[in-house]
Amino acid sequence: MKIRTVLSACYKLKERLKNKVIIFFYSRYMKRLTKKVSCHRPVRILFYVYNLPMWKSDRLLSLLLKDSRFEPIIVSYPKTSDSPASKRKLEIELSTHFGRLSANYMSGFDFEKNELYPVSKFNADIVFYPQPYKNKLKEMPRKVLLAYIPYCFEMDNMKRITNTLYQNLCWKYFVSTSLHKELKIRQNYNKGSNVVVTGYPLADDFYDGHTPSADMWPSANPDLKRIIWAPHHTIRPKEWLDYSNFLDIAEQMIEIATKYKDKVQFIFKPHPLLKEKLYNIPSWGVERTDAYYDRWLRMPNCNLAEGDYVDLFMTSDALIHDCSSFKAEYLYVNKPVMYFTMKERFDTFNSFAMECYKVHYHGSTIADMESFIDNVIDGVDPLYDKRTKFICDYIKPTGNTTVAENIYDELCKIFE
Repeated sequence: MKIRTVLSACYKLKERLKNKVIIFFYSRYMKRLTKKVSCHRPVRILFYVYNLPMWKSDRLLSLLLKDSRFEPIIVSYPKTSDSPASKRKLEIELSTHFGRLSANYMSGFDFEKNELYPVSKFNADIVFYPQPYKNKLKEMPRKVLLAYIPYCFEMDNMKRITNTLYQNLCWKYFVSTSLHKELKIRQNYNKGSNVVVTGYPLADDFYDGHTPSADMWPSANPDLKRIIWAPHHTIRPKEWLDYSNFLDIAEQMIEIATKYKDKVQFIFKPHPLLKEKLYNIPSWGVERTDAYYDRWLRMPNCNLAEGDYVDLFMTSDALIHDCSSFKAEYLYVNKPVMYFTMKERFDTFNSFAMECYKVHYHGSTIADMESFIDNVIDGVDPLYDKRTKFICDYIKPTGNTTVAENIYDELCKIFE
């Protein structure tokens, strides 16, 4: 056992040294590349999009489309393991959405060869990948500047997702809060030298003053409280992240929805990846999964929401979840929120996540959940003041600029 431990430690040390050497030499190369890209007109910016719920940059895209110095393009980035039908559905969703914005959209997947097109096909100067986790060095383009806008609030302290090679090699790494920058300075190989605090892009949607639509709620009756249940997708027992309690409470949530039918309307808001994972679990499969989702559509006081969630959050009264980014995202609406966990595992939380957790109500049993629901019905919210202070101190945008404008201004610095 000791020999294995020593060998594992040696391997990790070798990987760290290798990554540090790569980052050192790449940072020198990136200076020359930045100068070269700055001479291009227009600068061609490629945004890979994994799916619409993970895309948060419509406002940034709008700013870039108005600036003749930039040429933004949107390219789909589906999982190669997804079914052909899922990939086709994604293409339709993305082309429809970005078509409405008059953006240049292209498919990133070669259906004949069943593989992603190489990035060289799109002749980009700057490339935004949607996720930083699985990009290997040999797959990264050499002649473009890499950039990253986190698709969610970064909540984890696991180095395999917080200190990836991609994050260290980025020309610009846009983070949500000053707490996140402090974490990157402490954790990352490059000491956060590429990190810029701009705010979280989705914040602009909550503070733009628009009137949210409540069409997704089954009833307009003001006496019925509106509660969202949002389970995470990490349901497999050996996943390196295991937030989700879905398999433990799926049927009980149906019972709760039925029990409170005269007082509460519920919306089931599963993570976009949950359905595909349920399809591949023998005890669930396609038939049972589709039937379960359909039950939420058929119950008179319930509905299913699988797309955009800004208006959903704004028109709700409370949220019950076991997700990662929702720990911060739901705080924008400053309403009661319960983090429901049966695992009592917080070792993966970073310092920002723990601060968010402190302004949540907590539950690990159905009785805890029902107590929370009863308080929502009665308008009892003892964490309101504490939650409000945290929102103002850390996540609410400050100043007169939007988050999209902050990121846009940073991109414009390439011309200086």
